[in-house]
Amino acid sequence: MVRAGLSSFSLHLPDALGDPWFELNEDYKGVSGAFRQTATLDLLDFPAEVAAQGVKCVDLCIQHIPNIEPGYLAELRAAFASADVELYQLLIDIGEVGSPDPEKRSAGIALTKRWMEIASELGSSGVRYVPGDSAPTPETISQCGEAFQELYDYSVACGVEAATENYKAFNKQAGDLLQVLDLSEREYGLVADFGNAAGPNKYDTLSQLMPRATAIHQWVAIDEDGAIKGDDSKRCLTMARDNGFDGPIMLLGGQPYQQYRDTREMWQAVDELRGEVRSVFGDAFQG
Repeated sequence: MVRAGLSSFSLHLPDALGDPWFELNEDYKGVSGAFRQTATLDLLDFPAEVAAQGVKCVDLCIQHIPNIEPGYLAELRAAFASADVELYQLLIDIGEVGSPDPEKRSAGIALTKRWMEIASELGSSGVRYVPGDSAPTPETISQCGEAFQELYDYSVACGVEAATENYKAFNKQAGDLLQVLDLSEREYGLVADFGNAAGPNKYDTLSQLMPRATAIHQWVAIDEDGAIKGDDSKRCLTMARDNGFDGPIMLLGGQPYQQYRDTREMWQAVDELRGEVRSVFGDAFQG
């Protein structure tokens, strides 16, 4: 189903959550970090807040989780269930799974596996992870394919669906990303991020990703006056529609990021982004 979703990184939500940044401790049994500003929305209230705006699907960034004790994770899982909101993916943004250094690669795999376990405890449908910021080479692409095979199999054991995204240096080029997935010999989900594809090869990148995309991270480009560049937005969404896309479209925001946020209220922007999607998908879009 083509449906609207939000990420805990969408628009003003990181600010509302207190600009949190938490990371696993060395023993993986807890997290350390801080709220870098005063929160106006508790993460436990996040599902009900988005449900009140008609959104029933969300992604959650790992750095926004302030506590991984079983009791807290159970409480957060219950909050999603009570609000009837699907936790679609836990976004794992760290770990150098594609590193040429075997120790760093092993550490990245272990870190990703631990977050998979946490995603399972939260009742998340899936997880999204990426190889990292290492440069892709024939050797590291091959090694990453093996790592992705191992990680996929672990995701199955955890009961969550594995996906990756055109995010960070290793996955910047669509050809490298798709080669890793092919080498893994597993049925990976694929997030096509409009913003991460930005640049002179944007539409070529998206044309390669869209046939296999299972989710979209929607970013719109805006001009100097803050207006959405409609031709760009509709071209990206039309590419998705024409490739038979049938999944969640996460409403992330606009680029330049700060300018878009400064010129829109949170839910005004969400409605604007929904409108862009609806103008292309019509009645097929739920949200």
